[in-house]
Amino acid sequence: MSLKSNYRDGDFFTKRSKKEGYRSRASYKLKELLKKEIIISKGQSILDLGCSPGGWVQVAKEFVGKSGKIAGVDIKEMAYIEDCYFLNKSIEDLQQNDFDEIKEFLPFDLVLSDMAPNISGIRERDNALMIGLVDHVLSVVDNFLKVRGSVLIKVFQGESLDYTRTALRERFRKVKISKPKASRSNSNEIYIVGKDLK
Repeated sequence: MSLKSNYRDGDFFTKRSKKEGYRSRASYKLKELLKKEIIISKGQSILDLGCSPGGWVQVAKEFVGKSGKIAGVDIKEMAYIEDCYFLNKSIEDLQQNDFDEIKEFLPFDLVLSDMAPNISGIRERDNALMIGLVDHVLSVVDNFLKVRGSVLIKVFQGESLDYTRTALRERFRKVKISKPKASRSNSNEIYIVGKDLK
């Protein structure tokens, strides 16, 4: 696929997200991944790490319904989304008492991370930064995800993918790699799913 057609496809999802009221084109990545890879039911709870601007929160809400709960964490501000419990802080600083207001929904059924470091274009550096982010996500998984729960993490193809796959296999009974259609074909990003936490 040419770079031109690739970005035309990207524009398609950007335009569609505006038309359908989603805050980012990334919403369609999560929709596809949740339909294909992870079973989420009404009433369950999801923790979205690096949630701003809120496109994934919007999609997650559709899956858990009014009886479920979405919690979002980001160092960036996020405009209000009804029924989303938002924490404006670094994921490195998360503590159990941060969730006291919604403690009946803990531990979470699913942890999401669509985070990525600021890209330098230097592959080794970018992979090292991504692995650092993944370590923080794994710490959250270890502390806030329920047994039999799932995780979905964005990584880069290469070293950070290999690292994350190994780490998830130690924790989960099933691990799968997926690249959704809404992800640009020339992008180095890929998603890894861990299901059935041991």
